Amino acid sequence: MQPLYHRIAEDMIERIKGGELKPGDMLPSESQLSAEYSTSKMTVRQGLSLLVRAGYLRSVPGKGNYVEHPRYDLLTMHFDEMDIVGDYPQGVKLLEATIVAPDPLVQDKLGLTEKDKVIVLKRLLYTETQLAAYDIKYMPYIKGKPLIEKEIQYIPFARMVAKHGELFSVKNEVTILAAAADQEVAPMLETSPGSPLLVIEQKLLSAEQKPIGWGKTYCLSDCMQLHAVSAQFIQDKKLLNL
Repeated sequence: MQPLYHRIAEDMIERIKGGELKPGDMLPSESQLSAEYSTSKMTVRQGLSLLVRAGYLRSVPGKGNYVEHPRYDLLTMHFDEMDIVGDYPQGVKLLEATIVAPDPLVQDKLGLTEKDKVIVLKRLLYTETQLAAYDIKYMPYIKGKPLIEKEIQYIPFARMVAKHGELFSVKNEVTILAAAADQEVAPMLETSPGSPLLVIEQKLLSAEQKPIGWGKTYCLSDCMQLHAVSAQFIQDKKLLNL
């Protein structure tokens, strides 16, 4: 049986989506809602807290709860470079896994100095029918940690970073841009310099906002699609499926 606080949250969403409650309106007080649903204020608060977390309400201490504008302009996207490979078991070719001195760009991206070292991992990614992407990633080298394990060839970057450093990222920044293949990338993708590419730059940060991984995936333009949905839709699904 559905908990009452969950039903209260659903009822409020229906009122908001139906236009009975509009952005900026104040919800009935906890006392009024307690009387309406014949329940305690604690149960009402549980229902309203779900709505605050889902972005439907803004709680103002000492005043009340106000309806918020749904944020359908905020999008959530799943990105995992291994999705390019899909279920193709031979879809990854490891080109390089070495410890090197970082160049100025990598130093800047990872907050390192000239004395630091990085692990660089270079891979080619294939679909079942063709070469699709050139992937290059960097992680700060941690003395005493193994360079890389064999299975790391096949795992996503976020898991790779955690496996190497025992640090779990709390922030994953992804930047998507169009670019032309340069003299370094073009031969790796067996294409001509200047050919259009989709470039996905990824940066992982620790809880202290310290960069713990950075790199780029260069994708042939006809081999990669990215899909995003509104974060509000995801929040609604989570709320309604509790």
